[in-house]
Amino acid sequence: MELFADNRIDELEGKIEKLINTYKSVKEEREKLLGRVQVLESENKELKEKVGGSKSEKELIASKITKILEKLEKAEA
Repeated sequence: MELFADNRIDELEGKIEKLINTYKSVKEEREKLLGRVQVLESENKELKEKVGGSKSEKELIASKITKILEKLEKAEA
């Protein structure tokens, strides 16, 4: 009977060891992914700021062009 119990204990120890290794691997992968997410969020923030700046510049240029066109129309009138 003890032989069976010893084999069962060895089997359970092996399974627990596999679970621990799997847990460590998953935890490591999670940490890598969290780091990558942080980098991507930072890049996303920077890109949003650039797009916002581009929109402001575009609006300013459009406003200046409109004023120039208005001056040209007045000059032709």
